[in-house]
Amino acid sequence: MKYEQKQSFDKPSSTVIKMFGDRAYFERKYAELGFRNVEVLEHEKKGDQFTIRIRYTATADVPLPDFAKKFVPAEMNIVQRDSWDLKKKTGRLEVELRGIPLKVGAAMRLADEGKGSANTLAWEVVCSVPLLGGKLEKLLVSDIQAKADADLAASRKILADY
Repeated sequence: MKYEQKQSFDKPSSTVIKMFGDRAYFERKYAELGFRNVEVLEHEKKGDQFTIRIRYTATADVPLPDFAKKFVPAEMNIVQRDSWDLKKKTGRLEVELRGIPLKVGAAMRLADEGKGSANTLAWEVVCSVPLLGGKLEKLLVSDIQAKADADLAASRKILADY
């Protein structure tokens, strides 16, 4: 399942990309979102390339139907990897949901827009479970969308410090 999401900011892309290329931003954002057991597993900044890999625990923000409880626990252990080309302002986000048969990723593109900027995420969610895969994909997309407003609010709040 594919879908697109846009996050708008009131600062230019040159400022937002500084935030997206800062380890402290990710640590603050995950704390702000109330995720637990947050641990930076990898962090590297070489020239215009930035990568961070973080493990955390989060709960589903959507009610789980009975069929999904077999595949999706109420508490999810997640490893997320964000990679950015800071010069081109393009990136990739990959989410590994431990023990859940879903592959989640998004291509990211940050650009100036109006008086500010916007990060466009082109999401792709794929489930390998026969027959129920499409339903699980829709459920995860609903959870991502439910978390999107809080994620954007946290990012906007942190952006004020850049």
